[in-house]
Amino acid sequence: MAKPPRKPVEIPGLDVGKAKHYSRVRLAVLAASTGVSMARLVWLASDRRASRLLKIIEERTPDRRLAAPAFFAAMSAMSWIASLPIDYFGGYQVEKRFALTSQPVRSWLSDQIKALAVGTLIQTPLLTMVYAVIRRRPRDWWLILASAAVPMMVLFSNLAPVLLMPIFNRFVPLRDEELARRLRELAASRGVEVSDVYEVDLSRQSEKPNAMFTGIGNTRRIVLGDTLLERFEHDEIEAVIAHELGHQVHADIWRLIAFGALSGFGSSWLLSRLMPSVVRRTSARTGVNELGDAASLPLFTLAAAALGLVLMPIQAAFSRALERRADRFAIELTVNADAYARAMQRLAVQSLADPDPPRAVVFMLYSHPPVAERIRAALGAENKA
Repeated sequence: MAKPPRKPVEIPGLDVGKAKHYSRVRLAVLAASTGVSMARLVWLASDRRASRLLKIIEERTPDRRLAAPAFFAAMSAMSWIASLPIDYFGGYQVEKRFALTSQPVRSWLSDQIKALAVGTLIQTPLLTMVYAVIRRRPRDWWLILASAAVPMMVLFSNLAPVLLMPIFNRFVPLRDEELARRLRELAASRGVEVSDVYEVDLSRQSEKPNAMFTGIGNTRRIVLGDTLLERFEHDEIEAVIAHELGHQVHADIWRLIAFGALSGFGSSWLLSRLMPSVVRRTSARTGVNELGDAASLPLFTLAAAALGLVLMPIQAAFSRALERRADRFAIELTVNADAYARAMQRLAVQSLADPDPPRAVVFMLYSHPPVAERIRAALGAENKA
């Protein structure tokens, strides 16, 4: 006998029709953005365009060792320029239309330029290193690079809160000393030490509330968005941080790093087996004769993106499992399922979240359970108490 349909969760203040419209628009933008990115990579790889660009740079670069880094930087800039229109109309303007951002366009563009600069400064030396390894170790490059990726993920997790995130937002110690004390005590009750509790001006970019633990080791900190502080009650904020604390207690960041390392080893090995054949079969159109040629980057990126699409639902399912466990942890730790349910309701209203998205969309894209499911779980825990 088929199960009866679940009763919809009522979320006070949420315009469900508008939320579902917003979700559909975002899905359409995601599909368009993915299609544009793939088309751009195909265009660059075809008719020897990437290969010709690399040769032009080599001819105009006094030191040939600088040609590959210059090529990677140029590719980064070209990608940024190509994606800027859809980021503006499909990202910034959509958020404006649905009243989810009040950021001036000049500030938005400034953030985009900063992201380009930071991305180029990080990606250029990394890609230069990647291709140097591929050229020098054609048989086992995949093993070397996948092994190096693990400490790199740990390093960026540790440094991002103190070096990268402040480029885009202002972090200051939380001014609400009573709330800061409560959150420190909450973390300490489960043996988690934090360097400090910060508030960040996320309202510069978005009206959506957010809170997180950032960093690992001596850079671990609790960060509260100003949109959360202004609109959530203290017990709701405590419930949200208890959820994030669950990730810390269960070492979920290390689980995600391990998952990323495992998928990285598998993907790298598969690419090492597939790409030589792909390069040979397409060399007449691309002008690329070996994988270690920097001009193979568009082809390499296309293959990696295809693998990413295959892995996406697996990664999403793994993440949703961690999030469900963190939800249960938060309710058990605070013994306040009502506050958690209210926090999820406020989150849905302020983020214009689709409470019950299509299952196929959840399967492919959702790193968190749908908000209606999370509210049902919290209300169910409250009823059991």
